[in-house]
Amino acid sequence: MHGGSNGRGSNARGVVREVGSGFPRRVLAGLIAAVALLTGLVVTGPAAMAADLPYGPYTCAAGFVWREAVPADLVCVTPQVRSQTTTENTLGPSRREPNGGVYGPDTCKPGFVWRETRPSDRVCVPPAGRDQARTDNANAPWRLADPGATPRGGVSVSTTFHQLGGYLYATGSGLGANGVVRFYAVGINTSAPYSLGSLNANASGALPGWQYVADIRCRGGQTQPATIVVLDQSSGLVTTAGTTDAFRHCG
Repeated sequence: MHGGSNGRGSNARGVVREVGSGFPRRVLAGLIAAVALLTGLVVTGPAAMAADLPYGPYTCAAGFVWREAVPADLVCVTPQVRSQTTTENTLGPSRREPNGGVYGPDTCKPGFVWRETRPSDRVCVPPAGRDQARTDNANAPWRLADPGATPRGGVSVSTTFHQLGGYLYATGSGLGANGVVRFYAVGINTSAPYSLGSLNANASGALPGWQYVADIRCRGGQTQPATIVVLDQSSGLVTTAGTTDAFRHCG
C-alpha cells in the first residue's frame, strides 16, 4: 500500500488497497467542484503544492480515506469508520420515525440521534456515531497529507506586528452557523499543524469584523511565511486563509 491512499477496495484481510493512477480523475474533479460549490471556496490555493498530491488538495495522509458520509465529504477517517459510515447511510431510513415527529420528517426513533457530520446530515445513528463524527471533524487537519495545500475558503487573516512577532486577526463567512472555527499554522518548524486558537461563527456563519485569534511569537530560523489553515469544525472542512510573517518577525 502506498502512503496517502484514498483507495476504496479491500482484500480478504481488510487492508485498504491503493487505487493508484487508475482513480477516475473526473470523479475527483467532481468531488472537489462539489466542495467548492457548497462552501464558496476559491479553488486557486497553493496550486503547485496541490498538484504534487495524488488525489488533489484533500489527499489523505497514509492510513486514512475519505469518509464520504454525504456528497463532497472529504474528511479523512480510518477505513473502519468509512465502512461504519456506509452502514449508517444504509440503515438510516429504518431508524427514522415513519410518520415523523417533533423534529419533522427526519425525527429519529428512540435511541438514535442525527449524525451531523455537517449541519445538514440528519442520518439517524446511535449516539456513539455522532460522537465519532465530531471527533473525526475535529481531527481533520492532522489527517491530510498537506493541509496547507487546501483551497482558500471564505476566511481571511491579517497580522499586526509587534517586537516579538504579531497579532493575528480573522474575518470571513461561509462557515457553519454558530460553529467553532479553529486556526492552525503550517510551514513552520513543527511536524504537525500548530494550533493558534479558535473563534465562534455567528448565526449567519460569519466572523464579522476583524477578530483577534492569537499572539504569535517569532521563531528562530523561520525563513518563510506560515500558511494559516482554518477548520470549520461543524463540517470538518479544512481551507486556507492566507499567510503570516509573524513567526519570523523578531524585532
